[in-house]
Amino acid sequence: MTDALENQIKAGEWTLFDKVMYGGLGFGSFCVPTNLFKVLFTVIFPPLGEVINIVGDFVIDQFPYITYDSLKAIAENLNRIIYSFVLTSMFYIPGLIYTLSNISCNKQTSNQVIVKPKG
Repeated sequence: MTDALENQIKAGEWTLFDKVMYGGLGFGSFCVPTNLFKVLFTVIFPPLGEVINIVGDFVIDQFPYITYDSLKAIAENLNRIIYSFVLTSMFYIPGLIYTLSNISCNKQTSNQVIVKPKG
């Protein structure tokens, strides 16, 4: 049994069961969706997910990471954060649904292409 398993490992023919039982789940490529952490933070605390959703386009890769534009975006969308906070504090599920719908609506509008007619 061990020889057959070693041959499968060397050939790269592992099944998910083999990877879980005998190790190797972390080897190879592992794809993570880009908005996974945004959704996780939204499930844990929906207003935080709303803030991450709003600030996501303005965060930069260098210190201080948050710029004046991101603070301005938070100030402009403060009503969405407050709605999410109120709905979450009263009833968790409506706050979660509200925030997840804002995330999905934001995702849909960013992928749309606007075509202007000629003339």
